[in-house]
Amino acid sequence: MNPISAGLRISPVYTAPQRAADSSIGVQAPAATTSGNVTLGQTRNDNDGYTYPSRSTATTASYALEQDAVDKLSLSLLTGVQGASLGERVRGVGAALVEQLVLKGGTSVSQSALRYAAGAEPGAEAVKLRGDSLRHAPDNAISLSLTTASGATITLSLASDDNGLAVSAEVQGGELNAYELKGLATLAEGFQAAIDGLAQEPPSLKLDGLVSFDSNLFKSLQMNASLRTASGEPQVFDLSLDDKARNLSLQGPSGNIRLDLDTRDSSLLGNAGQRQAAIDNYLQQFDAAQKRGNGDKDLMNLFKDAFVQLNRVDDGRLAKEAVSPQGRNDRLLLSGLADFSASIGQPAKSVNPLLPGETDRFDYRVSQSTTAQGKALSSRSIQQDQQSSLDAAWHVGANPQVPLALSKDYKSQNYSYHEITDEAKSSTRLGFNKDNRLVEASATQQASQNERVRSYVDGVLSSETNTPKSVSQTRNLLGLLDDVLQRERISLREKGVSVLESLLAGKRDEWWLQGDPAKVASR
Repeated sequence: MNPISAGLRISPVYTAPQRAADSSIGVQAPAATTSGNVTLGQTRNDNDGYTYPSRSTATTASYALEQDAVDKLSLSLLTGVQGASLGERVRGVGAALVEQLVLKGGTSVSQSALRYAAGAEPGAEAVKLRGDSLRHAPDNAISLSLTTASGATITLSLASDDNGLAVSAEVQGGELNAYELKGLATLAEGFQAAIDGLAQEPPSLKLDGLVSFDSNLFKSLQMNASLRTASGEPQVFDLSLDDKARNLSLQGPSGNIRLDLDTRDSSLLGNAGQRQAAIDNYLQQFDAAQKRGNGDKDLMNLFKDAFVQLNRVDDGRLAKEAVSPQGRNDRLLLSGLADFSASIGQPAKSVNPLLPGETDRFDYRVSQSTTAQGKALSSRSIQQDQQSSLDAAWHVGANPQVPLALSKDYKSQNYSYHEITDEAKSSTRLGFNKDNRLVEASATQQASQNERVRSYVDGVLSSETNTPKSVSQTRNLLGLLDDVLQRERISLREKGVSVLESLLAGKRDEWWLQGDPAKVASR
């Protein structure tokens, strides 16, 4: 038979070596088994004895590597290409790619593992061409790009389909020094965790290990993914981080989420207790909106995870002004979080053929913006606005024991149609004179809700109700804050202990965002 020259090629179905528990860079080549052996880096004939027994007598296949290698990356690819799901195929591959790039000192990396029908083993050139084709037109694509402080750009790419995995990594615009290589290595597991989360069904966001990159070494980070879900529908993820902004978006079958943080002004960041309290308050608002608008709980959990993880980046870089009396007083009524705008939405669906305008939908938006005027040694003020809106609608069957199945048959038209329209806003304002004395402290909370319900019996409208609620409260908080600051000064003078956070902890519901009119009225 004709000789075959190429990388590693195994037939029929190769049982890939299991990954070692040790995550260190580089692995030992697997020992040859009694049923065959693997020959690397030389010309082989079909009779060379590199055939492994099949795991199944019903299905046989061959596997080929683009490059001759027995390293952690190649073994991860050979294991992954046999996976039944996307999650199984990409497991460990992202981390191995980062580690291989670090091991090679930043020199380019390119490798692929491909599946072929038994007996259809290609030559080396055909393997390379197919690997390149997979990189250019994959079913699933994931990339990570980092810009170093010295100006070099690191790009890592993963591509896959049902019959192959291809990866590449390169450094352009400079070389990586030892510190940058070490910093890159620390992101390996974080990159893999992010990949694993997105490849799950349903997806999850696991970004903590990735977004906490060393900003002294890297100026920016971008991660992009375009994945095919189990249902065949696309899922697109984009993440971008630098010293000015953090942006995240996820578009998938269940809906879309987007979060944009403005990180240019770190002087408004609060202490850990203040920030956690603000996050908890926002999460309560998100949960209440999901429950009230009958939103998708899994999608809302993704939204919440994105909000927490992108804000958590600031926990390690709290502003220096946080320890100064002036900076601390500036943030008395603020959330302590970076300004942001965010949205979560589910695609509108027309589920009633008789009334197609009655769409099931969920759209929630929330934002925060802060404006500061004036400077130290002059009159100055700071204002923060928080706002949210909810637009949602859904159908509920008249008989909860019977699944709703609306059709053109009027006998199926027994249901109620719920529509929600809610808005909330909170504005806080602090004013100081030229002596840095607090002379103004006010808060206004507004919340309005309306639920419209139309009920039908055999397609005939039987009732319609509207339930509006609206509350607005404006409070003068100057006396409260004067008292809090006086008690803080006494504690610092007599005990050397700050009590500011504990004194404010139980009061913030009076000025932070509240979507429920009843909670605004009860304060």
